[in-house]
Amino acid sequence: MVVRRVREHVAAHNWFAVLVDVGIVVLGVFLGTQVSNWNDERIQQRKAADYRTRLIAELDFDARQYALQSAYYRQAKDYGLQALADLDGTKRLSDRDFVIAAYQLTQTDTTRAKTGVFEEMTANGLTDHLGDAETQDLASDFYLTVEVTQRVMESILPYRTLLREVMPYKTQLAVRSECGDRNVHYRGRLVGIRLVVPCPLQIDPGVATEAARIVRSMPDIRRQMTRYIASMDEKLDNLGVAQQQAEAFRSRLIAAERASTP
Repeated sequence: MVVRRVREHVAAHNWFAVLVDVGIVVLGVFLGTQVSNWNDERIQQRKAADYRTRLIAELDFDARQYALQSAYYRQAKDYGLQALADLDGTKRLSDRDFVIAAYQLTQTDTTRAKTGVFEEMTANGLTDHLGDAETQDLASDFYLTVEVTQRVMESILPYRTLLREVMPYKTQLAVRSECGDRNVHYRGRLVGIRLVVPCPLQIDPGVATEAARIVRSMPDIRRQMTRYIASMDEKLDNLGVAQQQAEAFRSRLIAAERASTP
């Protein structure tokens, strides 16, 4: 219709009418583009809001997971300190308690934090919708810490392998079955694990004595155990930082959501 009118006006040399027709076309294209852009922006804003809501829940989950991992490694470290005190002669343990403590020190939890929502936002180019500069910095710091913490968690020193190579397998199995990892759930999802403390396992005295003798006679056991316990301090430090950052990032997003709510 517009094209036909333009042709008619050109044929009639009605240049003013041609100018008006062209203006109408340009205005229509401009308004159509603007409406499309506004609509796209509204869709993006809605997606970003949905992602932020999911991200708040994911960060809550991560903070709880880090807290559980910290508690787990504190339990394992406490067992290690008991076993080391026995080797140092500062506080002797029964053979049964020594065997349990020496084994429980080797327990590990290398579960990775949940980062799926943030990765989705990154893939969809929506990370700039997280919030202001401070929020962006909190996000950057947290996800860098996640990577560093995971590498630290997966770094396991030789004591664990050495102990599990020499302790009789049936004794290991008994400790692990009776006092090892127990799942912890949060809102229907597995969020972490814990150890059974105190360990109620009963071990035949003769079996405990032989297992303890084997472990105590491991070459360089005190040095290996000491280094392994020290590595747990590094794990606990990183887990503490990660938990704090997850909570700070989550609090920042919650505050921004509340501020934007009419």
